[in-house]
Amino acid sequence: MAVFSLLLSSTVGCNLDHKQPNLRINQAPILESSTYQQCQPFDVDHLSHQGTATQPWQIAYLFKTRSDPFWQQMEQGVQTVAQELGIKTLVKFTEEKPNTLGDVKKQISTILELIDNNDLDGLVIAPEDSIQLVPIIEKATQQGIKVIVIDTPIDTDQILTFVTFDNFEGGQILGEWVIQKLTQSSRRNNKINILILEGSLHEENTIERRQGFLEGLKRANKNYSLEILDLKSADWETKKAKMITQAWLEKFPTIDVIMAADDQMAVGASEAVQEANKSGIIITGFDGTPYGLNAIKTGQIDATINQLPRTQISLITQLMINSLEKEQTTLPLCQLIGQEQTENSLLITQDNINEALNP
Repeated sequence: MAVFSLLLSSTVGCNLDHKQPNLRINQAPILESSTYQQCQPFDVDHLSHQGTATQPWQIAYLFKTRSDPFWQQMEQGVQTVAQELGIKTLVKFTEEKPNTLGDVKKQISTILELIDNNDLDGLVIAPEDSIQLVPIIEKATQQGIKVIVIDTPIDTDQILTFVTFDNFEGGQILGEWVIQKLTQSSRRNNKINILILEGSLHEENTIERRQGFLEGLKRANKNYSLEILDLKSADWETKKAKMITQAWLEKFPTIDVIMAADDQMAVGASEAVQEANKSGIIITGFDGTPYGLNAIKTGQIDATINQLPRTQISLITQLMINSLEKEQTTLPLCQLIGQEQTENSLLITQDNINEALNP
C-alpha cells in the first residue's frame, strides 16, 4: 500500500495557487505527479489472448455518472467487447442523475451488492474516492474477484493494476497546438492572456490536464509572454462554466485562450463568449465525446483531446480476460493509455473533425 500512498499524495505539490492572479507561465512549477512518473505505457503486446474467451466470464463495471458522455461511451464499449469476447457483463453507475457529485457511500453499497449477489469473476471500477473504498475492494479480492481500477487510483496493492488515460500527454498536446495556432494567426500583440476552467479539484485528472497544458505551452512557446489570468473549478458542469466565463468577460478586457478540462465546460465557455459577442478567443476542451466533436463541427470550440473511451475499455477488458485465462499473472502497478495505442491523432480540430465523426 505504501506505493499507492505515494501516488495519491503527489498531486498536492502540483497545484498552482488559485488565489494568485496574473501568474506567468514561466513562474509556475509544471510537474507530472508521481502517479504518472511511475506509470508504464500500456503495452498492447502483453495482450496475448485477444480472441473469444474460453468461458463466459462474468465481469462487472462500475462507472461514475451516467449523464456524462464519456462514461456513456465506456458503457457502449462494454457492450461491444462483450460480444467480441463472448463474456457476460454488468454495468452500473454511481450516479444516475446529471450534475451530481460522486457519492462514495453509494459506490460502496453498489460494490457490496455486486460481490454478494453476483457470481463475479472480475470487477472494473472507476473509484469515487481513493481511500474509503479500500476495505470493500480488498473484500472483493479476498473473495477471488480480480479487480482493475481505472481513471482514479486507489490506495491498495491488492488489485491487478491501475489503468488510466495519459491526461498529462493530452494536455501537453493541446498546449502545443494553442501556440501553433497563435503563431499562424496575424496577431500583433505578443502577450497571451489565458484562463483555465478546471474540473473537480480533488480529482487527479483535473490536475494532470492543466499541468500538461502548461507544459505544452512552455515547450512550444518562443515568441509570446504567456500569462494565466485566473483558474476556477466549474466541477465539469456546462452551466457553471458559462457563469464563470461570463464573470471573466466582464473582468478581463483581453482574453486570448480559455482551456477547459472537459468538453462540457468548453461549450459553457463558448456560450458565454457568443452571448457577449466576443470573437477571436481560442477555446479548448478535453474528452473527445460526441458532444465535444459536434461543438468543433459547429465552430463552438476549437479543439479537444480524444480520450479513446472505447479503446480504453476494450484494452482493459482484454487485460482482465488475460488474467482470468491465467495467461498473465504479473502486471505493472500503473499503466497509461495514450498515443501509443492508436494510429490516429489524439488531437481533434477543424482539420480532422470529419474523420473523427466518421471513423
